[in-house]
Amino acid sequence: MTLQDLALSVREMSSRTYSWVILKGTGEQGTFVSYAEFDVSERTYLSYSDALVAGFSRLRALGGRDGPRWI
Repeated sequence: MTLQDLALSVREMSSRTYSWVILKGTGEQGTFVSYAEFDVSERTYLSYSDALVAGFSRLRALGGRDGPRWI
């Protein structure tokens, strides 16, 4: 299995709270890479950095030592 094309993004929600989203590449060929939502945080965070760290933790948990190949 090959590594998957994943991206982590932090979104600003209302009232200056933040959440993370993990995006997965769709594989579509074109000028720009296309992504679809794969996983979204169930809670909001009070800072951008807290949301980023939580999202990274979730992304890291998906893959283990060799990265997310099974997704």
